[in-house]
Amino acid sequence: MLGLLEKIRSLTGRSERRRSTPFVSVKATRKWLNDLPGVSEYDRHHALVEGLERYNGDTRGDALTRVRVLLLIEEAGLPLQARLVEQFLESHERNDAARQALWRECHLFWDQMIVAYLPFLNIVLRSNVESEKLLALAPQIAARSLRYFSLAMRWEFLRGRRPAESAWRRLHKIYRAVESAGMVLDKVSIGGRETSSAREYVMTLLFDLANPYAFDAAEIRTALELLDEIPELPVPESGLRHGRHSHMVDLTATGGPERIDDRWVPGGRLRYLDFHGVIQAFEQRASRVPDSPQSVVCRKLAKVIGRAGAIRGVPRRPRFGEVRAVFGAEQVFALFEQHGRIPPPCEFITLRDESGKGIGFVLNDERAIEPGSLLAVDREDGRATWQILAARWEAAEGMHWLLGTEVLSRYPKRVEVEWEKAGSGRETASALFLPLASASQGATSNLLLPQTAYQAGGELLLRQDDGTRYHLRLGSVVETHESWLRVEFDVLSREAA
Repeated sequence: MLGLLEKIRSLTGRSERRRSTPFVSVKATRKWLNDLPGVSEYDRHHALVEGLERYNGDTRGDALTRVRVLLLIEEAGLPLQARLVEQFLESHERNDAARQALWRECHLFWDQMIVAYLPFLNIVLRSNVESEKLLALAPQIAARSLRYFSLAMRWEFLRGRRPAESAWRRLHKIYRAVESAGMVLDKVSIGGRETSSAREYVMTLLFDLANPYAFDAAEIRTALELLDEIPELPVPESGLRHGRHSHMVDLTATGGPERIDDRWVPGGRLRYLDFHGVIQAFEQRASRVPDSPQSVVCRKLAKVIGRAGAIRGVPRRPRFGEVRAVFGAEQVFALFEQHGRIPPPCEFITLRDESGKGIGFVLNDERAIEPGSLLAVDREDGRATWQILAARWEAAEGMHWLLGTEVLSRYPKRVEVEWEKAGSGRETASALFLPLASASQGATSNLLLPQTAYQAGGELLLRQDDGTRYHLRLGSVVETHESWLRVEFDVLSREAA
């Protein structure tokens, strides 16, 4: 008898606890949102995020009611999130220490929205959903699942971090599931904007191509707004149309889109996109108001998207042709010195074969090249788009001399560095910023420094040509290249020009 009474009390207690949650009904949630505590927007946002965590931790109740409650929380949370994002951008301009806390707070909101929507996506993608009303919300749930996953990934760029490979796998997997359900083109409204699952997915692909590491926080925000304003984005297609499609994405890969060339063949998990219209839209926007800050970002986007997405990982293929080359660290660096200087002499070598990480060449004559020696090659018909490579091996094959290289960076950039040297005050030097050729190399970028500028754990100031300044802490040496060191680094702060 006692055991029965205890069980009844336990069930009654659970029912009471369930009734006490503000997420038991739409009416209760609306009242909770109206009474959010806090004297500032940050406090109200924080209380809402804590509520989202409670909502995600208690999954009991009818799925349809829970979705309606979540839509209500989203409606109240998006304006708070937008204002907090503005505070984050202002903190960057003031170099305010609060920006890290603001970044984490905004990231928590996107993260909790992902956790909230993905279980409902799994429900509506199953064929045995009994509620027709819940099934009618399937396009809304699908687009929001992709949107918040995409926003969480794009938010990583605002701290100069590359999204994890696992995030790319999950994003591709979600899109593939929504595509299989036939919902990628269904129009929905989120935050007053019309969108679709395909649009949200392509927005992430485009922003990855845009090389956001070259942007400051305000430019990243402007770029996202410009992408939002493009009325039509291409839809990924399963069939490759040569001459029309510019990029492709592998739905089984751990990265974003890649530029198409003659080596790509159709595949079941490959999707193809035509970004020519997007590039043209940015160019037209830049020409209308040529001196505005937005036009600068438009030109950057058009230029980088057009050339970005070089092959990251494909089987080795025969590929022949001559390219211009410069050998030696000093000669390589001379290529990137200021305009007006006499460029170093170039020579032509023959491209023999290529993989995702390196290139093989045939040299015109025998020479001694030490492993790790630097060279730069221009493969784009003399347009001076130099890639930096490191020699890895040299071999003779009949009457030919072969050279194997690893691609270190496809778009290196010259920068100025300044550091404090004991006993001699501040010193300056030129260096090369090396965005890595592949995400699989394990970091965002390296810095190629003169040996005199390196001190393990030392701090230095880096300046780009546009005036943007970065405060860096040097990490370990990746490799020595003649008189230069290729090192890792952490970004401590960033100041816009």
